[in-house]
Amino acid sequence: MDFLTGIVNIFEQGPVFVLVLFRIGGLLTSAPMFSSVSIPVNIKIFIALILAMIIFPVVPTVTWAPDSYLVLAIAIGSEMLIGIAMGFVISLIMLGVQLGAEIMSQQMGLSMSQLIDPSSNAQTTVISQFFLLLVTVIFLISNGHLVLIQALRNTFDVVPLMAGFHSQAVVDTMIATITTAFQLGICIAGPGLVAIFLATLALGFISRTMPQLNILAAGFPIRIGLSFVILLVTLTAVVGLFDNYMTLALQSIGNMFLTDRV
Repeated sequence: MDFLTGIVNIFEQGPVFVLVLFRIGGLLTSAPMFSSVSIPVNIKIFIALILAMIIFPVVPTVTWAPDSYLVLAIAIGSEMLIGIAMGFVISLIMLGVQLGAEIMSQQMGLSMSQLIDPSSNAQTTVISQFFLLLVTVIFLISNGHLVLIQALRNTFDVVPLMAGFHSQAVVDTMIATITTAFQLGICIAGPGLVAIFLATLALGFISRTMPQLNILAAGFPIRIGLSFVILLVTLTAVVGLFDNYMTLALQSIGNMFLTDRV
């Protein structure tokens, strides 16, 4: 009966349901894994509809609905921006991991071995793709996708439908997350960069004492082998570091819109 009641309410409050659907759709267009181009569009629409039907019955009652197509379009745009902002915060942390991996690939000399990332149709390196898959698995194992959906559900209590978001808090959260993503990338690439710098410095001293040694020929395998060793040694630390940064990102999502209601 509750399900049938929910279906009846959806038909009676069609514009309100559309707003809920578009807020969820905004999240699915920018959140990690959900926004992957490898997922067909009709599957994404189906997921958005299912989530909207689940969340709609618990959304706080709306006292008024859009009374014109113009008002509905403006409200839809506002709701989509809320969802996009939430997903973008998490995507920035993923991009921070990829940034660190790209820096490592550049220093290792593997930047020329490019491949196509099926999730974004962009060129990337093997190391970057490995780290992206690794953190995606961690995100799923730690139920990050469920926490993100729960955070989306909570936004309907903090930011009611058609309330919009006009606070500087969202922009500040984005800027802080971008800074955090860069910090994460540098932390991931840092140990490898230091090791490569020391190896290059040692090779420079060796070339002074042994001019007949071809530094370019000897340097590439040394840099690559040393970098792989550093990556393996620091892999556990990278996993813990990503988990901490992702926790902070999820907390920032929870606090993103609170300033509007203080």
